[in-house]
Amino acid sequence: MADQTQLVDLQRRLQRLEDKDAIISLLHRYCKMADSHQWADYAACFAEDGVVRFEEWDDVVGRDQIAALISSGLGRFRGLQHSLTNIDLAISGDTATGTCYLWFAATLDTAKPHEHQGFGGPYEMTFRRTAEGWKISTLKLRKIWAQNTDSDGPIGG
Repeated sequence: MADQTQLVDLQRRLQRLEDKDAIISLLHRYCKMADSHQWADYAACFAEDGVVRFEEWDDVVGRDQIAALISSGLGRFRGLQHSLTNIDLAISGDTATGTCYLWFAATLDTAKPHEHQGFGGPYEMTFRRTAEGWKISTLKLRKIWAQNTDSDGPIGG
Protein backbone atom coordinates (compact mmCIF):
# COMPACT_ATOMS: atom_id res chain seq x y z
CA MET A 1 0.00 0.00 0.00
CA ALA A 2 2.84 2.38 0.80
CA ASP A 3 4.27 1.85 -2.67
CA GLN A 4 0.95 2.89 -4.27
CA THR A 5 0.78 6.02 -2.06
CA GLN A 6 4.35 6.91 -2.96
CA LEU A 7 3.60 6.44 -6.66
CA VAL A 8 0.54 8.69 -6.47
CA ASP A 9 2.57 11.32 -4.62
CA LEU A 10 5.37 11.09 -7.17
CA GLN A 11 2.88 11.49 -10.05
CA ARG A 12 1.35 14.54 -8.36
CA ARG A 13 4.75 16.14 -7.81
CA LEU A 14 5.81 15.39 -11.39
CA GLN A 15 2.60 16.96 -12.75
CA ARG A 16 3.24 20.08 -10.66
CA LEU A 17 6.78 20.38 -12.06
CA GLU A 18 5.54 19.85 -15.63
CA ASP A 19 2.86 22.50 -15.10
CA LYS A 20 5.36 25.00 -13.71
CA ASP A 21 7.70 24.35 -16.63
CA ALA A 22 4.86 24.82 -19.13
CA ILE A 23 3.82 28.13 -17.54
CA ILE A 24 7.38 29.44 -17.42
CA SER A 25 7.80 28.46 -21.09
CA LEU A 26 4.55 30.31 -21.83
CA LEU A 27 5.92 33.46 -20.15
CA HIS A 28 9.15 33.20 -22.14
CA ARG A 29 7.10 32.86 -25.33
CA TYR A 30 5.01 35.88 -24.28
CA CYS A 31 8.20 37.97 -24.10
CA LYS A 32 9.76 36.54 -27.27
CA MET A 33 6.65 37.12 -29.40
CA ALA A 34 6.37 40.73 -28.22
CA ASP A 35 10.06 41.38 -28.84
CA SER A 36 9.84 39.94 -32.36
CA HIS A 37 6.63 41.86 -33.23
CA GLN A 38 4.61 38.67 -33.70
CA TRP A 39 1.39 40.12 -32.33
CA ALA A 40 -0.97 37.24 -33.17
CA ASP A 41 1.42 34.74 -31.55
CA TYR A 42 1.78 37.10 -28.58
CA ALA A 43 -2.00 37.23 -28.17
CA ALA A 44 -2.18 33.43 -28.49
CA CYS A 45 -0.37 33.26 -25.13
CA PHE A 46 -3.67 34.38 -23.60
CA ALA A 47 -6.91 32.49 -23.14
CA GLU A 48 -9.59 33.46 -25.68
CA ASP A 49 -11.18 35.68 -23.02
CA GLY A 50 -7.86 36.77 -21.50
CA VAL A 51 -7.64 40.16 -19.79
CA VAL A 52 -4.76 42.67 -19.72
CA ARG A 53 -4.70 45.45 -17.11
CA PHE A 54 -2.04 48.13 -17.37
CA GLU A 55 -2.46 50.61 -14.53
CA GLU A 56 -4.92 53.33 -15.48
CA TRP A 57 -5.98 51.80 -18.81
CA ASP A 58 -9.32 50.08 -19.10
CA ASP A 59 -9.29 46.29 -19.16
CA VAL A 60 -8.42 44.88 -22.57
CA VAL A 61 -10.35 41.64 -23.14
CA GLY A 62 -9.82 38.95 -25.77
CA ARG A 63 -6.95 38.02 -28.05
CA ASP A 64 -7.86 40.41 -30.88
CA GLN A 65 -8.05 43.41 -28.55
CA ILE A 66 -4.84 42.40 -26.78
CA ALA A 67 -2.96 42.09 -30.09
CA ALA A 68 -4.30 45.48 -31.24
CA LEU A 69 -3.28 47.17 -27.98
CA ILE A 70 0.24 45.79 -27.90
CA SER A 71 0.96 46.32 -31.59
CA SER A 72 -0.25 49.92 -31.43
CA GLY A 73 1.81 50.63 -28.32
CA LEU A 74 5.01 48.78 -29.17
CA GLY A 75 4.98 48.35 -32.95
CA ARG A 76 6.90 51.57 -33.59
CA PHE A 77 9.94 50.32 -31.66
CA ARG A 78 12.50 48.44 -33.74
CA GLY A 79 14.24 47.01 -30.71
CA LEU A 80 12.31 45.52 -27.79
CA GLN A 81 13.46 43.51 -24.81
CA HIS A 82 11.12 42.08 -22.21
CA SER A 83 12.79 40.32 -19.28
CA LEU A 84 10.95 38.59 -16.44
CA THR A 85 12.55 37.85 -13.09
CA ASN A 86 11.58 36.41 -9.70
CA ILE A 87 8.83 34.21 -11.16
CA ASP A 88 6.71 32.72 -8.39
CA LEU A 89 3.88 30.32 -9.25
CA ALA A 90 1.18 28.56 -7.24
CA ILE A 91 -0.63 25.79 -9.09
CA SER A 92 -3.98 24.36 -8.09
CA GLY A 93 -5.23 21.75 -10.54
CA ASP A 94 -6.11 23.47 -13.82
CA THR A 95 -5.53 27.02 -12.57
CA ALA A 96 -2.52 28.91 -11.29
CA THR A 97 -1.54 32.30 -9.94
CA GLY A 98 1.79 34.00 -10.33
CA THR A 99 3.89 37.06 -9.78
CA CYS A 100 7.11 38.27 -11.35
CA TYR A 101 8.95 41.45 -12.22
CA LEU A 102 9.22 43.00 -15.67
CA TRP A 103 12.32 44.81 -16.87
CA PHE A 104 11.53 46.31 -20.28
CA ALA A 105 13.66 48.33 -22.71
CA ALA A 106 12.85 49.70 -26.15
CA THR A 107 14.57 51.69 -28.86
CA LEU A 108 13.08 53.27 -31.96
CA ASP A 109 16.31 52.76 -33.91
CA THR A 110 18.56 49.80 -33.17
CA ALA A 111 21.44 51.67 -34.83
CA LYS A 112 21.16 54.13 -31.89
CA PRO A 113 20.79 51.86 -28.85
CA HIS A 114 21.82 54.69 -26.51
CA GLU A 115 18.48 56.35 -27.40
CA HIS A 116 16.12 54.13 -25.49
CA GLN A 117 13.30 54.04 -23.01
CA GLY A 118 12.59 51.54 -20.32
CA PHE A 119 10.35 50.70 -17.43
CA GLY A 120 9.66 47.99 -14.94
CA GLY A 121 7.36 46.77 -12.26
CA PRO A 122 5.50 43.80 -10.87
CA TYR A 123 3.14 41.54 -12.79
CA GLU A 124 0.26 39.70 -11.15
CA MET A 125 -1.10 36.88 -13.31
CA THR A 126 -3.60 34.08 -13.38
CA PHE A 127 -3.40 31.09 -15.70
CA ARG A 128 -5.62 28.21 -16.71
CA ARG A 129 -5.12 24.95 -18.48
CA THR A 130 -7.01 24.85 -21.80
CA ALA A 131 -7.27 22.42 -24.69
CA GLU A 132 -4.36 24.43 -26.19
CA GLY A 133 -2.28 24.06 -23.01
CA TRP A 134 -1.64 26.63 -20.29
CA LYS A 135 -2.77 30.18 -21.15
CA ILE A 136 -2.69 33.54 -19.39
CA SER A 137 -6.15 34.40 -18.02
CA THR A 138 -5.31 37.78 -16.50
CA LEU A 139 -2.17 39.86 -16.58
CA LYS A 140 -1.86 42.99 -14.47
CA LEU A 141 1.19 45.27 -14.63
CA ARG A 142 2.01 48.10 -12.24
CA LYS A 143 4.83 50.34 -13.47
CA ILE A 144 7.09 51.45 -10.63
CA TRP A 145 9.93 53.05 -12.56
CA ALA A 146 10.62 54.49 -16.01
CA GLN A 147 13.80 55.60 -17.75
CA ASN A 148 13.88 58.41 -20.30
CA THR A 149 10.75 59.94 -21.77
CA ASP A 150 8.32 58.38 -24.22
CA SER A 151 5.74 61.12 -24.63
CA ASP A 152 4.15 59.32 -27.60
CA GLY A 153 3.56 55.92 -26.11
CA PRO A 154 3.07 53.49 -23.28
CA ILE A 155 6.40 53.91 -21.52
CA GLY A 156 5.72 57.42 -20.29
CA GLY A 157 8.34 59.17 -18.26
